[in-house]
Amino acid sequence: MYEFKIGINPEEHDQFVKEHPLCNLLQSSSWAKVKDNWDSEIVGVYSDGKLVASSLVLIQSLPAGFTMLYTPRGPILDYTNKELVHFFLTNLRKFGKQKRALFVKMDPTVIHKNISLTREETLNSQAEEIVQNIEASGARHQGYTMEMDATIQPRFQANIYKENFSEEQLSKSTKKMLKQAEKKGVVVHMGHQELVSDFGKMVQLTTERQHISLRNADYFTKLMTIYPENSFIMLAEVDLKARYEETKARHDKNKEELANLKENQVKKRHNLEELEFSLTRELAELEEHIADSGDKAVVAGTLALNFGSTSEILYAGMDDRYKRYMPAYKAWYESINECFNRGCQSCNMGGLEGSLNDGLLKFKSNFNPTINEFIGEFDLPVNKLLFRASQYAYKLRKGRK
Repeated sequence: MYEFKIGINPEEHDQFVKEHPLCNLLQSSSWAKVKDNWDSEIVGVYSDGKLVASSLVLIQSLPAGFTMLYTPRGPILDYTNKELVHFFLTNLRKFGKQKRALFVKMDPTVIHKNISLTREETLNSQAEEIVQNIEASGARHQGYTMEMDATIQPRFQANIYKENFSEEQLSKSTKKMLKQAEKKGVVVHMGHQELVSDFGKMVQLTTERQHISLRNADYFTKLMTIYPENSFIMLAEVDLKARYEETKARHDKNKEELANLKENQVKKRHNLEELEFSLTRELAELEEHIADSGDKAVVAGTLALNFGSTSEILYAGMDDRYKRYMPAYKAWYESINECFNRGCQSCNMGGLEGSLNDGLLKFKSNFNPTINEFIGEFDLPVNKLLFRASQYAYKLRKGRK
């Protein structure tokens, strides 16, 4: 016998989500504090006193006193249980009526198929049954969209699983990039809110370079305040002064060797002259960097959150002036390692276009991710009279953003 309840205890909800195969950060009760421009509620279903379905529901006010409900990366339940799906969605619709909702939008983390970097596909044999169970309960599937901006959350994501990640499993080119970063003196250190200011500058540089809109330092502080034990920033830094002194010493030694060469040492002279050119250029670059940034420079960074067995690298940035130092490789590698050291079994690197031929995947492929393709979004009509008009208005409003 099922019982639907409104106002599930946040701790009970979080524990249920953490232990569920569909665990996701966006279904944590604290996500409502992040999205504090929405109202929120936690609703769920009990069977014999045990919680068997639960969902954080965000509530957005609309004109004329109406609302829109959204359960981000939820609800959390066994979607192969047709009776449970029907009971939950029927009562979710009733809850929506109480809130004067026009519809409820949901996008559960049910995988449609996994795709390897070699484009081998592994279909979830239960995916079609799950879609049918949701549709049979009155929800409208929005289809297998391919564009990242077609849905609130990306339908495709690059997700690293712990068993597929180690230094030995990285490609030769990735290992080379990591060695290049070390050779250039890139070091990383992990911290919390004290690193927000420097990290925010990296993200700002990235937004300006790529002409995209990302979050600012205030938002990063907010995230880390809400998830104090489950968040970290990883910053990559270069000691420019030490790097300059080391390069200057190599340059002086090289000049001395050049001056002492015999006339018949043609090959060695050629090699030393090439090194002279390279070191002279690097010294000039370092002088310019020191003038701009001081003795030390923050060059890249990431911000990650953990929840249950999952982790998310939510934001990243880099100072493009130091791209030859390969700092992003070092920052991401150490961030992923830290997530797994904290007990996570997966690390989401973020969304992708469904075409899988964009620049996002090119970089993320260095860390051996699996591409998760989810079943997508569903809309559950609440006000059937106004539902079609509300869908049109929603798509029109989304298109303006």
